[in-house]
Amino acid sequence: MKNITNILVVMDAASDHQSALVQAINIAEKTSASIELFLVVYNSQFVSHWNFNQTQLDALQKEYIASKLRWLETYALEVKSLDIVVNIDVVWHSDVSCAVLAKIASNGASIVIKSTKQDSTINRMFFTPGDWQLLEHCPVPLLLTKHIRDYSYRTVMAAVDPERAHDKPEQLDTKILQAELLMAELFDSTAHVCHCYQPMGIELWQGMNAVGMDHSLASGDFTDYSEAIKYHHKVVFDELLSHYTFDEEVTHLVAGSPEFELPELVKSHEVDLLVMGMGNNGKFIGNTIEKILDNVDCDILSIRYPS
Repeated sequence: MKNITNILVVMDAASDHQSALVQAINIAEKTSASIELFLVVYNSQFVSHWNFNQTQLDALQKEYIASKLRWLETYALEVKSLDIVVNIDVVWHSDVSCAVLAKIASNGASIVIKSTKQDSTINRMFFTPGDWQLLEHCPVPLLLTKHIRDYSYRTVMAAVDPERAHDKPEQLDTKILQAELLMAELFDSTAHVCHCYQPMGIELWQGMNAVGMDHSLASGDFTDYSEAIKYHHKVVFDELLSHYTFDEEVTHLVAGSPEFELPELVKSHEVDLLVMGMGNNGKFIGNTIEKILDNVDCDILSIRYPS
């Protein structure tokens, strides 16, 4: 994600407020990138209906797409008024994520921006099945946005995993940090970095002791084990960050399950954008991504590797 030259915006015909487009305009104004407004439409009544023949159904579908193109054009005119190059496209497909992936494969994009759902009652995002599909398979950076007050990223956080035990691609952390620093530069944000690791619990430790398993620590003391694990993760975390200039107060090494600790970090530091990585195994730092993101209340920038 070194350069953003063309932004694919997945529009939402069911919403009067296009948060993904607002964020795309913010980025385009800072990067001179072009924007493509992309809408996926489908209506089962235009596929099979007892009262129409196939020719009539095809004509109805064509007119339906034309009406959506006219709808997109109203947004395109506003974008053009900002001296941003903009294109529009409407495709007929029953699966939004599959249509977006096909669009990227044919036309390419520097980044995809899509809005997410949010429940105002409990102030949480809810990802649709299509969002999960895109998170797992989108080959370019994917920005999932929600409704925020000013659409500005004051604080961004990169979640990295320098430990190699989870079959994660070695270069993914580097790509995550590069993406975070680019977004922080564009929005003049404070950039944080976190690494959550989960040490063995004391009950499991005691169980290993009981059967005489080697802990690789001479004393066999749980406190010593905890300190050794912390030191190990600090070494690999510091090694990863040695190529960057993050101040100590914005780096966070936290013992505990990422499922619980990462949402707390996001909340306590008032993070507006979380930059995370997705490997080919559909997992993030050793946990299913759903367990983490269901409880994170901020925008998400997902970096997949290879990309």
